[in-house]
Amino acid sequence: MFPQGTNEHTRMTRRELLRAAGAGAVGLALAACGASSSQSSASGPGKKPASVSGTVTLAFYLASEEWTKTFKKRVVEVFQKKQPKIKLNVQVRPGQDYFTKLQTQFAGGAGPDVTVANMDWTVPAASRGMFVNVKPYMDRDGIVQSDYWYPFDREWGWQGGIYAVLLYAGGQVTYINKDLLKQAGLDFPKPDWTWDDLVEYGRKLTDPKKQQWGITFDAITPPYWSAAFIQEHGGSVLNSAKDKCTLTSPEAQQALQFLADLIFKHKVMPNPSAMQGQENPFLTGKVGIMFGGTWEETAIRQSGFDWDFAHMPLDPQTKKRSVQEGSNGWAMLSTTKNKEASWEVMKFLVGPDGQKGIMTLGLPVLKDLVDSIEFKRIHQPQNIEVPVSDFTKSGHGYYVTPDANEWWGKVTDQLSPIFSGDKTVPQATRATCQAVDKVFAQRKSNNGK
Repeated sequence: MFPQGTNEHTRMTRRELLRAAGAGAVGLALAACGASSSQSSASGPGKKPASVSGTVTLAFYLASEEWTKTFKKRVVEVFQKKQPKIKLNVQVRPGQDYFTKLQTQFAGGAGPDVTVANMDWTVPAASRGMFVNVKPYMDRDGIVQSDYWYPFDREWGWQGGIYAVLLYAGGQVTYINKDLLKQAGLDFPKPDWTWDDLVEYGRKLTDPKKQQWGITFDAITPPYWSAAFIQEHGGSVLNSAKDKCTLTSPEAQQALQFLADLIFKHKVMPNPSAMQGQENPFLTGKVGIMFGGTWEETAIRQSGFDWDFAHMPLDPQTKKRSVQEGSNGWAMLSTTKNKEASWEVMKFLVGPDGQKGIMTLGLPVLKDLVDSIEFKRIHQPQNIEVPVSDFTKSGHGYYVTPDANEWWGKVTDQLSPIFSGDKTVPQATRATCQAVDKVFAQRKSNNGK
């Protein structure tokens, strides 16, 4: 996602957005009392883009302090030159309870014109008229989804509408501290390395005397990075209909046990609960391998050590590779009094000039830019083609559903005890599926099934 810079406890990460969205579900239901589902499309676009008369100032919300300087220089300044009549008042809002606060503003008829958005907000916000359906604008102005990394409606679609445009592409990557590899006498992992190799690397990189670990995860519970291990081993988090939890399958349990063993058997990874409140150890040079998000790159570049991207290790039995892939987006609030001007901002952000600025912060969503020499040069000396290859060949979605903010939270709450040692894998997965399936049963009840 977007976000990122000093350390994982001071920036707005995908996890924090997720948790904020979960906390805000009730608030949005209350906000909906004064909104109708038709609100977002009541005043759609004309047949041609409307010209902006006079000067318009738009409130534009970000959720990352670390992004602001680069975003303003490479994106906002370029936009202002192209659209001098549209002024952007860029505001950084704290990640904590971001969505809850956004709902409160919306309920009062206020809020930004354009905001960063998380994928699991789509249905709750769109169904209650909070976000504007931008598909009519896209169709009018010739934005073709096939030009992009993947279709917008995969994460931002609801009942035929599209309620945000892609911010950038991204997701799970494997970061390697090359300085620690060199100190341990290790070569860089080969493209076909496996979980077995990961354990060996972890052992050789772990040094208790130096408080140095071989491996860490910046987010471990599904839909984050343990999901990739589950998928590689032949399992899944949900069934294909996305209405039943499948974490109790042997494949899913075995993959989760492998990850738990990194902590308690092989002792190559810190207990996540013991690391709460501390700075990300990978950023301090105390971890050799981190499974993290593409949004970590900005902070890692400021860390001062030599590093690079590695391919996600293969399951040694299935020989499969999987990585979690997704995006944040830009959404327009239906309370805006300047829909055409707000759309011009969103169109720029998702267009070539906007994406050229954003690609310094992550992976651009336009296919042509991903393949460009300019994009590869920006990320040198690291090999950005490695994560691009993993996403292209092995990318997997975050299991987005209309009630994602609810069941994602249940998974985090119920699976985390595996990694703190408080529950066994069978105990935790049974509890998780009971909680998740209860959410899905409520979904059926609400639909009258």
